Amino acid sequence: MVESDPVAARAKIARLNGKGLKAQAAYHERLKAVEERWQTLFSKATVLGLRDSLEPLVKEGTTSQSPLFRGLEPRPEGWRAEVPRPETLPHFPMVLHRGGYPDGS
Repeated sequence: MVESDPVAARAKIARLNGKGLKAQAAYHERLKAVEERWQTLFSKATVLGLRDSLEPLVKEGTTSQSPLFRGLEPRPEGWRAEVPRPETLPHFPMVLHRGGYPDGS
């Protein structure tokens, strides 16, 4: 759902509605089930080792904390250099039916 931002009159805030909150909860449950299944298949130590090696790359997932954002710096002559930098990492990329990402790559 989209609502007005109480701090900035011309801004909008997007929030999850009831259906979105249910989907988010289902996502977290599915993630937990996948990790538990991997721990059964590959051992708990292996899965925790993988998590420990990946978490420093993502950290909090914010532009100031995540080293992954350093790889997202646009070329100065490209159109992306003119677009505001995102504040968080995407949770999942959207792949279109054409097989490419939304920007056409």
